[in-house]
Amino acid sequence: MTRFHPWLVLRHVLLVLVLVFVAVPMIVVVWTSIQPDTYPSFPPSGLSLRWWDTALTGEWLLPMALSAQVALGSAACALLMGTAAAYALSRGRVRGRAALEGFLATPLLLPEIVISLSVVQLISMLGTRGLLGPTLLVVTHTLIGIPFVLRTVGVSLLGVNPLWERAARDLGASPLRAFTTVTLPLMRSGMFAGALFAFIMSFNNVELSLFLTTRDANTLPIQLLQYMEYEYSPTLACVAVTSVLSICAVAGVASRFTRLTEFIHGGTK
Repeated sequence: MTRFHPWLVLRHVLLVLVLVFVAVPMIVVVWTSIQPDTYPSFPPSGLSLRWWDTALTGEWLLPMALSAQVALGSAACALLMGTAAAYALSRGRVRGRAALEGFLATPLLLPEIVISLSVVQLISMLGTRGLLGPTLLVVTHTLIGIPFVLRTVGVSLLGVNPLWERAARDLGASPLRAFTTVTLPLMRSGMFAGALFAFIMSFNNVELSLFLTTRDANTLPIQLLQYMEYEYSPTLACVAVTSVLSICAVAGVASRFTRLTEFIHGGTK
C-alpha cells in the first residue's frame, strides 16, 4: 500500500504553480497574435491571422536575422574564450584562481546599461564611432556570454579526471590528441549548454544593445522597443511568438543532437 506523503504532494503543487506562472504570459501573447481585435477582450470574439501579414515582413524579419547573426557570432566567440579559460583554470596551476573566476564573471554583476554606456564612451574617446553596429554588438555580447560558458564548461570538467588525459599521453598520444580524444568529448555537453545560454542572452538582449545599434542596423529587441514607444499593435505579439519559436527550435535541436541532458543530469538520459 502506497503511503501518503504530504511533502510529495506539495512539491507537485509547487511545480504546477511554477509551470502556470511561466506559461500564462506566453499563452496571452499567443492568443493576442491570433485574435482579430487591436485590444484583446474576454470572451474572445474569434480567430484571425490578420496581424501576421505585417509581422512576416522585412520590417521585422531583417532585425530578427541581424539578432541571429550577432547571437551566433557572440556565442561562438564566448565559446572559444570561455572554454579556454575554464580549461586553464581547471587544469593549470593558477594563483588566485577564485579571483580570476570572479573577474571573468563581473559582466554578469554589472548593470548591462552601464557596460553599454562605457563602451560608447570608450569608442568616442578613441574616435572610432564608426564601429557602432553588428561588429561592436558581437564584441560586447561576447562579454556577457563568457561567464555562462566558463561556468558550464567548468562544471563539466569537474567530472573529467585529469589522469585519463595523462594516461592517453603515457600511451603515446600527443597533448593535442589526448585533449581532443579524451577530454573534449566529455566536456562537450557543457560547451554546448554554455553556447546556448550565450546565444539566448544575446538574441534577447536590450540593455547592452540600446546604445550600440544604428538606425540602419537594429536588433529585434531594440526594434520592438522603438515600435512600442509610439504605438501598440498585436503585430508585436506575432513577432514575439516568432522569436520564441525560433529560440525553442534552436534549444530543441541542441538538446537532440548534443545531449544537453548529460550536463543537466550528470549522465546520459
